[in-house]
Amino acid sequence: MHDLTKTTTGVKMSLAKTMARTQRLNLLKRAVLTNDFTTLRRMAREPEGFVRDGLRRLIWPILLRTHQGTYIDEKGSANDVERSLYYYPQDITPNLKAHKQQELKSMIVEILWRNPRLKYYQGFHDICTVFLLVLGKKAAIPAAENVALFFTRYPFYYYAMLDSFDPISKQLRLMMSIIEHEDIKLMGFMERNNIMPFFALSWVLTWFSHDLTDFGKITRLFDLFIASSVMMPLYVSSAITLLRKDELLSTDPEYLHSKVTHIPQDIDIERIIEMAIQLEAKYSSLYLQKSSGIWLHDESTINTWDKDWGIDGSRVPDRLKADQYLANEVTIEDWEDELLDEWISKRTPSTDYGLY
Repeated sequence: MHDLTKTTTGVKMSLAKTMARTQRLNLLKRAVLTNDFTTLRRMAREPEGFVRDGLRRLIWPILLRTHQGTYIDEKGSANDVERSLYYYPQDITPNLKAHKQQELKSMIVEILWRNPRLKYYQGFHDICTVFLLVLGKKAAIPAAENVALFFTRYPFYYYAMLDSFDPISKQLRLMMSIIEHEDIKLMGFMERNNIMPFFALSWVLTWFSHDLTDFGKITRLFDLFIASSVMMPLYVSSAITLLRKDELLSTDPEYLHSKVTHIPQDIDIERIIEMAIQLEAKYSSLYLQKSSGIWLHDESTINTWDKDWGIDGSRVPDRLKADQYLANEVTIEDWEDELLDEWISKRTPSTDYGLY
């Protein structure tokens, strides 16, 4: 006989979930109609985020402050950048995929043409791909441009001009500081096995769009990132690592680097986001810099984001100021190398992490 109690309970739960989803969609649509930046930002950080790409097409430009229109008069050449769409979309014809690839090349070149001080870095095409597929080319150009100028400005300048990931490595060391604050046992295990913070490099540079194959999970993270400070990819990276503690601790050291670098494709993205938001509340960028002694440059995206971009949506993005940051030559000072050496020397296998 069928268990009618279970069937009834299941129907009620399904109905409640459908009603909650409908209510959420209505709230999002209302916030779009009123350009309610505060509500949209809050809902981006709640479970499910913006739910559907159709809504993201309307909401992302509001949060990225391009919804009132940015004049696009394409002048760039599409012959300079050869990149592909990696894992997505899977269900389009070869002809349509080739068309999207051509649009992607044209989009990237256009952004670089409009901002000559931005120099292409490997991984930027992954971010551009997501904006292209969700927003379409015309809306994707100013959206990705604002992300490049105000969220991910560092790699363009340092990687291309100084051939160095030093500023990014500092950000990644802040991520390791979060892990150390949260779980000293895991941190000790990773350091004894020579796991340096670069394992998360592509995660941060591409907003995880290179490392995840589920487009729904990628767009869900983009909801979060465009509604949060530039530190959020570091909090997400920390959360992913911390939540994999048992898996990592049980891994043979020979395979640990490969294990920690590759994100399981079945990760619970909402659980990751929930923990990342908790970490954000506990560890501000200023606190992490003070406690670790790893000071980012004054013109880093992390140290300029609040005054140049902020969370209330009232500021008009000052692209001239962002361009000026790119124009300023920032040299790597001797004390920074000394600090790195000191940071590494303090993290040796002999460090007592309470494990012996």
